[in-house]
Formats: sequence, C-alpha cells, structure tokens
Amino acid sequence: MDTSYAPSLSHKDVSNAISKLGIKKANTKIWQLLLLGILAGLYIGFGGQLFLVTMASGMGKVAGGIMFSVGLILVVVAGAELFTGNVTILIGVLSTVISRRRMLKNWMVVYIGNFVGSIVFAWLVYKAGLLGKAGALNDLGDLSVKVAEYKLAIPFIQAFIRGIFCNILVILAIIMAIMAKDIVSKIFCIIFPIACFVACGFEHCVANMYLIPLGLLAKGIPLYKTFVVFDNLVPVTLGNILGGIFILTIHPNRIRQIGTLFKKSSPNIRQ
Repeated sequence: MDTSYAPSLSHKDVSNAISKLGIKKANTKIWQLLLLGILAGLYIGFGGQLFLVTMASGMGKVAGGIMFSVGLILVVVAGAELFTGNVTILIGVLSTVISRRRMLKNWMVVYIGNFVGSIVFAWLVYKAGLLGKAGALNDLGDLSVKVAEYKLAIPFIQAFIRGIFCNILVILAIIMAIMAKDIVSKIFCIIFPIACFVACGFEHCVANMYLIPLGLLAKGIPLYKTFVVFDNLVPVTLGNILGGIFILTIHPNRIRQIGTLFKKSSPNIRQ
C-alpha cells in the first residue's frame, strides 16, 4: 500500500474544486450571501485590528501583514463571502455557465455585506475604548487616524493601481489554498501572498472598509459622516476587480478546461 502523502491536489482535482466552488457561490441565496458577506467583513476587521496592534507595537509592516492574513484565513477556512475573492466567479461567466447578471448580483450583495460587517465592527471597536477617545487617543488610536488619513490622501490612479496588485495576490492566495489538502497547508498558502500585499503597500477594498472608518471614528467624526471612505473605495474596488480578472484570464487554456468541468457538473445553472 502506498502511504505517501501529497500535500496538494492534482490539477484535475483543483479544477473540480474551483468549478464546484463557483457553482455553490452562484446558487447561494441573497440573504445567505448578505449574512456571509457581513461575516467576512467581521473577519477582515479582525485582521485589520491585529495589523494595527502589530504596527503600534513597533513590529513593522511585514509582521503586520502576516498578522493581517488572519482575516483571509478565517474567510477561507471558517467560511464566508469576500468580495475580492468572489471575482473567481468570472470563470463561470467566461465559460458561459453563469450569467453576468448572476455574477454582478453576487458581487453587489457581498460587497454590501462586507461593508456593513466592516463598519459595524469598526464602530464596536471604537465604542469598546480600545483606541482611547477623541482628544485623548492612545497609541493605537493615533495610528488608526494616521492610517485612515494616509489612505484617503492616495490619488485616484495610485489607489487604482495598488488595488490591481493587491487582488492579484489575494486571488493567488485563494487558488493556492484550494490546491492545499489540509488546513495547515491552506494557512501557509494564504499568509505569504497577504503579507506581501500589506508590506508592499497595496490596497484592499474590504480592509479599507474597516481601517478608514475606524480612523475617522477615532478622530471624532460621526459614523454617518464616514462615507468619505468611498473616495478611496471607488478606485481600490475597481483596481481589485481588474487585478482579479487579469490573473484569472492570463491562462485561457486553464479557463477552457475549468469551463468544461462546469458544464459537466451543472448544465442548467445559467439564469
């Protein structure tokens, strides 16, 4: 008996896993997408808060990036719907198995859920007194303000390009996590691409849904006025979408292969 252990799936198994994941996402009900999107916003908020704590401790951006990866680890391993990861549904659209309308509906609902989860978590962290209070912030509160101001000052085109680079790495992390068979391997597949994008200064729209409102709240700006966050979210979101599309379409032969598996698995999914 062959007792050797292969830590990753075969190419055929990976293709099957991706196709099944796409079908599952396409068939998820709207209320489920919204709740799972809120959950993902919460998870990324945990990662964002851990990033701030790490940075405030003087451990640097690389360590902060490693700590931030806990957000995507929770999304992938524990399960949730993350907008930047759901760009993978594009594979089903390109193979004509999933309609563009279904994909856009998924993206919109998940995006709203991510935003709600992130901003509510930011409000709760602020109310918990972890940042101090306006006019008497602790080191963590001062850092959160600086991070928010820095992100809002990034010019549109720069934020857009940084968003492209970011989601290339996020999608690669998700693909590699799908390839890995066990949880420990999945975690390691996620940590390094995410640490790379954080340390390099790339921009992730869901992370910014948490970090920017948190800094604005720490600064004493009421929650209903924190929608200035979209000055950053618009270019970053567009960049995240383009980056995900780029990395998914750069190997057209693989897309055709996955498309064939989609059709075999669910010929009537398109609506």
